[in-house]
Amino acid sequence: CESRTRLELDHIEPVARGGESTTDNIRLLCRVHNQFEAECTFSPEFVAGKREQAREWAAQARAEAAAKTSAEARAQANAEAKAKTEAKARAAAETASQKEVIPWLRALGCNAETARRAAERCVGMVGAPLERRVFVACQGLGPRGMRRALPVASSPA
Repeated sequence: CESRTRLELDHIEPVARGGESTTDNIRLLCRVHNQFEAECTFSPEFVAGKREQAREWAAQARAEAAAKTSAEARAQANAEAKAKTEAKARAAAETASQKEVIPWLRALGCNAETARRAAERCVGMVGAPLERRVFVACQGLGPRGMRRALPVASSPA
């Protein structure tokens, strides 16, 4: 045979008949001749049964792999949906936390736009008490560039 493709290793004396897996007991055959040798050694029916068994195993392995891939895809989709839901809930809580501060700033005399901008300083303070959020919002309400007055140290008498 002059074939240079689809080459396979063949046991001269089959392992099933007592042969050993040594370099002296192995030869290189093309796939067709390897199958022919197997049919001559065992029987065409036996080899056909082994081929069918191999096809069934391969089909089962493909089905299991497809089921696993499908399950992983569903799990990934569920995780993404959960993450989106949690992100929306966090965003809603953040917005509600900021909007809760606005009426208090309006009661202190801020106009609507100033109160909204001041409430934006409360980003990330969802669990903080309302008093703390109002305090943080009020910190930047003074005129721009104005420095806070330092406490006057009392001189020793």
